[in-house]
Amino acid sequence: FGTAGPVRGAAAALWHPLRAWEATVAPVRIAAARGVVDRGDSVAFRVEAFGRRTATLWVRAPGESWRPRGVRLDSLGRATVVSGPLESDLYARATSGSRGSDTVLVRVRLPVFLGSLSVTAHYPGYLGLESEPVPTGGDTLLLPAGTRLETRGEATAPLARAAWRAGRRTQPLEVRSAGFSGSFVPRATGGYSLVLETVSGAALAGDTVRLAVRVVADSAPHVEVPLPGADTVAPLSLQVPLVVDVRDDHGITGVVVESRRISRLGTADSAKRETLRVPEERPDRAILTHTLDLNRRGLLPGDTVRYFAVATDNTPARQAGRSREYVLRLPTMSEVRAAQRLASDDVSSRLDSVAAESRRLERQTEDLARERPRTEGTGERSGESLSFEQAKRAEGVARSQEQLVRQAEELKKSIEQLRRSAEAAGMADSAWQRQLQEIREQIDRALSPELRERLAELQQALKDLDAEGAKQALERLAEAQRELREALERSRELFRRAALEGDLANLTQETRELAQEQRQWNDQVPAADSTSAATAERQLSERADSLAAALDRVAEAMDGEQPQQRLDSAGKQAEQAGRQMQQASRSAQQGQRQQAQRQGQKASESLEPLAEQLAKERRQLQQKWREEVVQAIDNALAETGRLAERQLGVEESLRGGSQSNSAVRAEQGAIEEGVQRLLEQVRKTAGKNALVPPGIGTALGGAQEQMKRTRESIESAAPNQREAAEQAGGAVDALNTAAHQLLRARGEVSGSQSGSGLAEAMERMAQLAQQQGGLGQQGAGLLPMAGSGAIREQLRQLGARQRAMAQELERLRGQGNMPGAGELADEAGELARRLEAGRLDRQVVERQERLFRRMLDAGRTLQGREEDEEKERQSTTATEDSVRLPPALRARLEQEGDRLRVPTWEELQRLSPEERRLVVDYFRRLSEP
Repeated sequence: FGTAGPVRGAAAALWHPLRAWEATVAPVRIAAARGVVDRGDSVAFRVEAFGRRTATLWVRAPGESWRPRGVRLDSLGRATVVSGPLESDLYARATSGSRGSDTVLVRVRLPVFLGSLSVTAHYPGYLGLESEPVPTGGDTLLLPAGTRLETRGEATAPLARAAWRAGRRTQPLEVRSAGFSGSFVPRATGGYSLVLETVSGAALAGDTVRLAVRVVADSAPHVEVPLPGADTVAPLSLQVPLVVDVRDDHGITGVVVESRRISRLGTADSAKRETLRVPEERPDRAILTHTLDLNRRGLLPGDTVRYFAVATDNTPARQAGRSREYVLRLPTMSEVRAAQRLASDDVSSRLDSVAAESRRLERQTEDLARERPRTEGTGERSGESLSFEQAKRAEGVARSQEQLVRQAEELKKSIEQLRRSAEAAGMADSAWQRQLQEIREQIDRALSPELRERLAELQQALKDLDAEGAKQALERLAEAQRELREALERSRELFRRAALEGDLANLTQETRELAQEQRQWNDQVPAADSTSAATAERQLSERADSLAAALDRVAEAMDGEQPQQRLDSAGKQAEQAGRQMQQASRSAQQGQRQQAQRQGQKASESLEPLAEQLAKERRQLQQKWREEVVQAIDNALAETGRLAERQLGVEESLRGGSQSNSAVRAEQGAIEEGVQRLLEQVRKTAGKNALVPPGIGTALGGAQEQMKRTRESIESAAPNQREAAEQAGGAVDALNTAAHQLLRARGEVSGSQSGSGLAEAMERMAQLAQQQGGLGQQGAGLLPMAGSGAIREQLRQLGARQRAMAQELERLRGQGNMPGAGELADEAGELARRLEAGRLDRQVVERQERLFRRMLDAGRTLQGREEDEEKERQSTTATEDSVRLPPALRARLEQEGDRLRVPTWEELQRLSPEERRLVVDYFRRLSEP
């Protein structure tokens, strides 16, 4: 019995009483693998009940009842039970039989959340942008360099550390309990992640906050110069227009054009900086204009100017951007002359175009003015308004006239620019300059205030739909257009002749310089480098070819077969010289210096006589044109004398009644036709020489008008013989005036190449002073009626005479013989503008009087003596013994060089019409060869 025992069952404990006792009194234990877990995690419980086969695990959440769970123990009374995912704290205990364990608590940690987060971008101050919050998720942030990011946020648990992290770079933030804040400046592009560490070590729940940042550095301004936009040749005026295009990502603070001169020898001057004006608002794009003035920079032919534009932005560092460097080459004198010829051709072509348009517009206006309104003859009243078709056609005329005036204004500016360019280039031939000035004045006179006034009247009539007013305005506009057309045609012919003279002068100088440079090359080629000598000679050959082509063009423009043949021959000589230069260039390139020198000498021999031949050709051309104009003036003088004599016969017939009215009317009509032919002849002559004044045509036109009034006076039902005789006498005076002006023009044309012109200037100034005195008296006489509309036409006529005075003074200034004439011309022009505008007051009359005194003083200053204004001038009748002329009288009758002095118009006015005719005819005969 002692050795045998039961294998199982409760009776088995009897055989091991000590162990049975231990199993009876052993405690039940329970332990959790972790005391704190995260939400959602599971926890393992270890249950131990020694000597037991089973146990019960009791669990509950706070506020819940216990839930049992059976547990099978192993042979040692142990087991491990894993809970499911925990959402809250969990209490657990184990029981086995009557015994139970202590209760254990497994805590569930609450997750840490980011409660709030704001990131604010503070932009650099120079950008002028307000601070703004930026999104913490989504697209990449484009931040200007220097932007400061300010961060503020708070978590749901106390924090131990907070920072922005980008790779190995960390930007720490300040932590206060659960809050954090701080700022940093991103230095590089990248992704910045927000790192938060809690005191408890709990990880941040939710997605990681990440800022994708792209740092955009402030770029330097981008600068371009689109005009001229390339290396080029400096213009004749040495004023280069520039257009500078500057772009920046934020703002432009300054733009400078920097230029420096580099001589043809390679030496460079110091840089010159010119500041361009930038708009005050500092835009991010600016298109600026500037004129690079190269005058007074000491430039010589062959020099270059290098320039570029520099722009700075508004960053604290003032970043600068620069355009590429451009090169301006100063043209040689040969290139300057070629450009001058091209500019002359362009102006000539534009003159032809404007003159043709003026003729077309004049015919169109006349046709429209002659059209009879459709309502005439229909019994309707005459006050009908314009029809739609008539208004449209008249508006077309007005628009065309405005455009023509603009073209003429531009043409006038082009001529002045041509004159200034030639002067700046050192090609200021005085005669040619005066011709250009006269042409510009011709166009200026044609663009009179009267033309603009007539155009304004037409526009107002069209606005009011006034048919009768529009018809009258068209008639007056047609008359003003006729004057414009005549002035343009005269200017066109004058410019053609002036351009031809200028071309011959330029080609003469070009030939001289080319021959001189060829001689220098001949002397230097034996010791010169072969390549450089060949290049220089090749350039000379190109200039010779250009000279030959220019001579061919001038030959085509010449009148007459012989001049054309002579210039053709000169062109062939230049072409031959060019071929010889090419041969010399090839020989020099091959190292055959002696042969190259011989060929160069042949080219020199071909060029040597050309300069004198061209100068002679120019002198002959000028002489031919002078003789042509003098002959035309002589013919006009003779015809004027015959017409004046016939007109005087008409006056005597009307006063004496010796002929019937019909015979007188027929004679008057025939004289009118003769004056019209004479007028056309004079206008044609005036277009050939600038010294033929336009006032001759005005005088002849006045004679025509008075002849017309004469016929009208005797054609009426009740003829007015007295009025007709007065009008006929006025026509005689007008013809005598024209004859006097023709006589003076003949003297100026025939003597234009001799003497200083001092005596003529003195006499002319004295005449103008007397005329100005008359204008002042007329203005003083109209002063009591100032402000009334009745004198508007008289003021306009007075203003026209005052403007003619200003133009005469301007001509004296252009001749250079009258000191102070320019100031007098400016004052007379200002008075003319006031009178033409209808502004007559005491101040204007006083200014006219002062101008009169100043003109008298100018004449006395030239004469060198003062005359007694209080002394009365007297004359005595000549006797038979008055053969010897006293020196004082001889000085009055003769000009410098024993030339006969033509009497002034003021002197002629003291005579009767018949006496004036005889005196004019007498001096005309004396002036004939």
